[in-house]
Amino acid sequence: MALKTIEYRQLIHIVIIFMIVQFAGILLATQVFNNQTYTSAVSAQIDSSPISALFFVLYIVIISALLLFLIKRFKASSIIIIWERLIVLVTSFFVFYIVLSTTSYGIFGNSTKPLFIYIPTAIAGALALLLLYEKIRRPNFRNTAAIISSIGVGLLLGLGFGPIFALVVFFLLAIYDFIAVFITRHMIALANVAMQNNLALMVDVSEYAAVPRSSLSSSQLSAYRDAIKSKAINIPDDIKNAVKGSITIPASVALGTGDLAMPLMLSVSFYKLYLNFTLSMFIAIGGVFGLILTMLILKRFKRALPAIPPILFGILCSLLAYFLIFGTLAI
Repeated sequence: MALKTIEYRQLIHIVIIFMIVQFAGILLATQVFNNQTYTSAVSAQIDSSPISALFFVLYIVIISALLLFLIKRFKASSIIIIWERLIVLVTSFFVFYIVLSTTSYGIFGNSTKPLFIYIPTAIAGALALLLLYEKIRRPNFRNTAAIISSIGVGLLLGLGFGPIFALVVFFLLAIYDFIAVFITRHMIALANVAMQNNLALMVDVSEYAAVPRSSLSSSQLSAYRDAIKSKAINIPDDIKNAVKGSITIPASVALGTGDLAMPLMLSVSFYKLYLNFTLSMFIAIGGVFGLILTMLILKRFKRALPAIPPILFGILCSLLAYFLIFGTLAI
């Protein structure tokens, strides 16, 4: 889900973050299948039937609803904080383990000695703990943690799911994203909790924009002054009145880690089956196209939007282009 307003510089930053997740994730996926160390990690396959995909999405819906209920009923934001920290630990460990095991395999080959098996695991665990510690200690480290976590989620799901299963999950999540943003609006509530608690469940790019005073009503100006006085909005003094006749407001855009991880899941699931790097790159590029479309719509209407439907649209267009160009799934 994409939130708030956006400037072109922010659009570029968000697209760069999205590309880092997609291309880094695909690169790591190629290493998984080039490295025998991971054979046991990907041997278990999740049932790829559409019914299983439906139950998987229902599981996500139920978890989201439960979290929202606990937060609203008991003000238990600590629950979502614990959940976020567990996700960061598990997913970042998986990413670090792939990188370290690939390096170990390249240096020592397919060694079965415990030293070459346990050392990457121990270092990956230490790095995951360090990442979580830095994210808690330094609020500005949230985006880094969210990027690494998104790569881990996309890899884990992509390695476990088949392409058809992943497509069905993606389609159902697109419907859910639309409903959760525009109808029930509970996704916005969860996103606000994530933003208020600086959780690595979203990436955020913030800027400041000058808005003409004449374009705002008296009530809006009054609300702005109250927000400044209560420090609900913090504007640096050197830019607060930088443009004559205008007021400075925060302009930010936030993108959920699910919006980053789902396209990677699809790319990895297709690569796992066909070992076709070109096809996975087409999926990633289609995702970039869908994200840019989302950001342009966001800039036009300046309201929270579901990002997964446009991203899925871009991916379907890229898959169509791939089949028109190559006409086959062959490498």
